[in-house]
Formats: sequence, C-alpha cells, structure tokens
Amino acid sequence: MELKATVKVTPNLKKLLDNPGQEMTGAIRAGTLHVTGEIEAKAVKEAPVKTSNLANSITSNVSSDGLKGEVTATAPYGEYVHRGTGLFGPFKQRIKPKTKKALFWPGAEHPFASTKGMRPNPFFARALQKTNVQATFEDGIEQYLKRAGLV
Repeated sequence: MELKATVKVTPNLKKLLDNPGQEMTGAIRAGTLHVTGEIEAKAVKEAPVKTSNLANSITSNVSSDGLKGEVTATAPYGEYVHRGTGLFGPFKQRIKPKTKKALFWPGAEHPFASTKGMRPNPFFARALQKTNVQATFEDGIEQYLKRAGLV
C-alpha cells in the first residue's frame, strides 16, 4: 500500500506568453518539478524517523508534459503512520488478534488482548500545507526562464 499526493497544475501562462519563442512545455515542467521537489523535501523532513525507511521511500515524479506531478511514499506502512490505526484510524475500533488469543510484538512487556492503536501522524498533509504551490510553481518557471536567458 502506498501513500500518494498528486498535484495538478493550471499554469499562469502570462510569463510564458511574453516570450513567444520559449518552449512552454519545458517551462511548465520546470515549475511542476519545482513544486514536487519542494513537497518531497518537506515530506521527508516531516516524516517520523525510527529506521529512516519511511523517509527514504518518499519520491516524486512529473509527467512529460509537466501538468501532473506525484509525491509518493512507498513504504508499506506509510499510510498507517499517516492515517493512524485502531481507535485513531479510519475504522475507530480497537485492534484485536484474528487467529490467536493475544497480540505480541518485539519490545512489548507482555501479550495484550487488544490495543488502542497508533495516533495519526499526517506528515504528508503537513508538507502540502507548508508549500505554497502557486508561488513555488511560478518560481520554478522564473528560474527556467532565467537559465534560458529570457528574463
């Protein structure tokens, strides 16, 4: 199970239209790359660290036309960390064993008949909230235009 945030961009093309010879797809893709890179960096920073597997599993990619970007956490437990489990998760129920009489995991003092679960840690949502998508997108386009010598 993977955790994914998808950003679809509707660019403000004013800057691009001011430079009619400019390759618009490259500029749009640069803006989307800037946005997804920013969200990815913030998600890695916000992710809880015990073994670093969750933070290391966070990646981003952008479509060839630059209109769609995704930031993904591929660690199998990423969604459970983000949404919580048990009483704190989507089903709002205690966690009970399915086949045995008790639950046990490494580090537990003794077996348990049930557990409340884990509180959510919405690190992806915090990363998205801390990113001004429009301003970051425009900044990426501006940097692209500067590198191309058009601004």
